[in-house]
Amino acid sequence: MWSYFKFEFKQFFTNKKNVAIYFLLAFATFFYVFKIAPAYNPIEQVEYEEIEARYLTRQEFLDSMEGQNIYRLHPAIIFAIDIFKQINPIDKARLEALDEGNLKKYAEVTRDWYYFTNAITYKSDSFSYNSKYFIKKNDYAEDDAFYAYLEQAARYDTYANAKYELSTEIFEQRTALQTFERLLKGLLPVILIVCVLLLAIDIVTKDRRHPSIIKGFPISDWKKLLVKMVVVLLGSLVLFVPLIAGLIIIGLQSGFGNFNLPSPMYAPHLDWRQEGKFEPMTLGMFLGQTLILLLTWFMVIINVVLLCSILFRNEMMNFAIGLLLIFGEKFYFSRYVGYFWDIQIYPTSYIQVGQIVSKQRNFYYMNDFLDFNLGVQLLLVLAVVVMLFMLLTVMNRRYKLIK
Repeated sequence: MWSYFKFEFKQFFTNKKNVAIYFLLAFATFFYVFKIAPAYNPIEQVEYEEIEARYLTRQEFLDSMEGQNIYRLHPAIIFAIDIFKQINPIDKARLEALDEGNLKKYAEVTRDWYYFTNAITYKSDSFSYNSKYFIKKNDYAEDDAFYAYLEQAARYDTYANAKYELSTEIFEQRTALQTFERLLKGLLPVILIVCVLLLAIDIVTKDRRHPSIIKGFPISDWKKLLVKMVVVLLGSLVLFVPLIAGLIIIGLQSGFGNFNLPSPMYAPHLDWRQEGKFEPMTLGMFLGQTLILLLTWFMVIINVVLLCSILFRNEMMNFAIGLLLIFGEKFYFSRYVGYFWDIQIYPTSYIQVGQIVSKQRNFYYMNDFLDFNLGVQLLLVLAVVVMLFMLLTVMNRRYKLIK
């Protein structure tokens, strides 16, 4: 069996298609590191000039209203005076903190700024969120801004009590670990899972090109499948090598961050006006849970490809079924549909692993039951069922690997 493992291992890592996948992923990683990451322009930034401009504009208005009989003014003006008198001291404190270089104080008052601003802006006809949220014609821009403001408030609340050194890069999530966090909440998990699909797609069908060599290994077909499974899983872990190299480069440019940085988790059960809407979670916990869910997906995809390879013996069929599993969520995903459907019971609902762990997907679906633990359980059950069915199938002489 060891000889067969070494044979499969060598075949896998000398396969031109697999080498090309690793090369393309490495190219994409370094393109991101040197072109996209430096140009990252978050909506929520530490911008002294912008804070100062807002503060001075409001203060000029307040000064012009000084001494006037407010009872003769329009109710909207009275409302503006009341709000500006509350928010301007906060913005003034933010500016003073930046002038002093006191980032903990800045974090503390910025937390208050996000909570207060969100309370007066959400579903308001008088105030609006940052205009950058509305650039892409997002029908749910106000809801996404509401989510982002509360998340920022939760992050700054943790920063205000941090025992590590703070920086602007940390506030704007530019450090290496925070960049990884942002990518895991985006397309990176899907890209990696598709790469695993492509790596595994011919792990069985390639044997037809060397039937005499394969028959020379005196082990049963089910053992061969287990070896193939292990080899592809090891090969899938290699996908992280260029990513780690890219994160090291980003770390040298913008700092590495640390695992104690906040990665707030959305909490649907909390009253946002009273308790915010997020519970604390460290970046280390987020990355750990995300990688566990991602590796579970790797196991599911590998097992599905192995089973399809036995049943259909066609690489395009493997590819089509794998893509159907990976992108199956697209057939029913719609904002707030989780309020009406039990989408938490579908394994395909857990493909966006970063958004599952942070519960951002709960917010999109308006569903309280999507959960990391449930996702892992569903995917593991799926992987085990597929593997057992695969092993039972290959014991049938009709489905022998090499006929």
